[in-house]
Amino acid sequence: MADPAGLEGALAALPEAKRELARLMLAARQPVPAHPAPRSGAGPVPPTALQSRLWRREHTHPAVATGSHALRLTGPLDPRRLTGALTGVLRRHEALRTRLTVSTTGQPRLHVDGEPVLRLTRADLSGFTPQAAAERVALQITESASTGLDLESGRTSAFRLLRLAPDEHVLILASHLAVFDGWSSGVFLADLAAGYREGEGAAGSAPPELQFPDYADWQHRWLAGPDGSAELARRRAVFAADPPAPRAPGGFERGHLPVRLARGPVDAGLELGAAEGATPFMTLLAALAVVLARREGRTSVVIGTPAAGRFAGPLEGAVGQFTTVVPIRLDLAGGPAFRELLHRTRAAVAEALAHQRLPVDVLFGDGTPPPYNVLFALHNYPSVPLDLPGIEVGQLPGPPARHLELYSPDPAAALACIGLVERDGEIGGTAEYNRHAATPEDVRGLLTGIEDVLDRAAAAPASPLTT
Repeated sequence: MADPAGLEGALAALPEAKRELARLMLAARQPVPAHPAPRSGAGPVPPTALQSRLWRREHTHPAVATGSHALRLTGPLDPRRLTGALTGVLRRHEALRTRLTVSTTGQPRLHVDGEPVLRLTRADLSGFTPQAAAERVALQITESASTGLDLESGRTSAFRLLRLAPDEHVLILASHLAVFDGWSSGVFLADLAAGYREGEGAAGSAPPELQFPDYADWQHRWLAGPDGSAELARRRAVFAADPPAPRAPGGFERGHLPVRLARGPVDAGLELGAAEGATPFMTLLAALAVVLARREGRTSVVIGTPAAGRFAGPLEGAVGQFTTVVPIRLDLAGGPAFRELLHRTRAAVAEALAHQRLPVDVLFGDGTPPPYNVLFALHNYPSVPLDLPGIEVGQLPGPPARHLELYSPDPAAALACIGLVERDGEIGGTAEYNRHAATPEDVRGLLTGIEDVLDRAAAAPASPLTT
C-alpha cells in the first residue's frame, strides 16, 4: 500500500471526483486530531454539515439564514473610523470573507476571498420628526432581517448606518447564519470596538489562531476518519430505540411568543437543584423532561439543546457558525424522585456535551427526523459591551430569530424551541414554535408545566415522580 505522502503527491494527477475519493481515503488512514488545528494551505475546504443544510434550504427559502440586530449609538460618532473598524473586522475573520462554490462534481466548497468587501449603506433621518424617524428605524431593522444574503456570492454581511442627529446613530448588522452564530456577536463587537479605538492596524487586530475554515476542514476529515466514524456509531446506538419525531402534516410555519417563568416555584426549584449540584439549566431541563414524559406517555425523552460548539479554546476568538445541537436522552424509568432525576440529568448532560463535536445533521442525517421535537436553551453568551470612547451603546429590539430552521435538521418535525435568558433575577425569553404542530397555549403549557414540577419537587423532593 502506498504511503500517505505518496498518495498526497498523486492527487493532482487524478480527475476531480477521484481526487476527492482519494482525499477521503487519505483522511481515513491518517490520525485526525481530536481538536481543530490550523489547516495547511489556503485552498477551498468542504463546508460544515450545518452550512450544507442552510445552503440547500436557502435555495427554496430566501433570507431564511439571515440574522440581524441593531445598536443605538449616542455620542460624537466618527463614521470614517467606524467604517475602517468594520472593514478591519471583515479582514480579521475568514468566515466573513467566505463564499461557497460548487465543483464540477456538484460538491460545495468554501473559498476565502483575500480582501474584505464592506457593504454599508447610510441614511440621514435627521430631517424627520422623532416619531417618523423611529418608524423608519423600525422599518430598516425589519428590512435588514429579511435581506437576501447569499453564501454562494460571498454576500454574507450587510450593514446600515442611520443618522438621527449629529450625536445619535443606529447601526444595523445583518449576517448570514452559515458564518455567524450567537457567540460571534460578542467577538465581532469586541473587535469592532478595538478597531474603532485603536485603528485597523492596532496590535490586537491580528487574525485569531484558528479560523472557521480550519474548523470546517477538520470536521470533514474527522468525520471521514476512524475516530469520527466510531463516535458516530456509538452515538447512533444510544438513540437507536428512540422513534423519530413525527412531521406535522402541514409542514413548517414559524410562530413566536414571549415567555417568562414565575419566580416563586422556579426559585425554589433552582435552590433544590443547586443543593444537588445541578446548574439552573440542568434543573429546568429535568423539569421539562417530566412535562414531556407525561405528555407523551414515555419513560424516556430526548430533548435537543443548542451548544456553542467551541470545544477548543482557540475557537472562542473566531467568528463563525460553530453552534451545534446536542440531543440529551433523559431516563425517567422507575418514577424517580426529583432529586434522583437531577443526578440522572447531570450525568446525561455531561455525557451529551462530551460529544458535541458530532454534528446533529450527521447523527440524524439519514432522511428521518431526529428523536426530539422540543429544543431548550438557557443562553449564556458572554456579555461584551461595545466600548466606544464617548459613546453610549444600547440594544434595539428586532425581529425574532429563526432558531428552529437553524437548529432542527427537519423543521416540519419540530414542535418548539424555548430560548431563555437569566438576567436581573428573571428567567424569560422567546419561544419559537411550528404553527402546524402547536398553538401558543401548547407552548405556554410547557412553561407552566415546568413551574408546576419545580413547585411540587421543592415541596416534596423525595416523593417519586408520576410520569
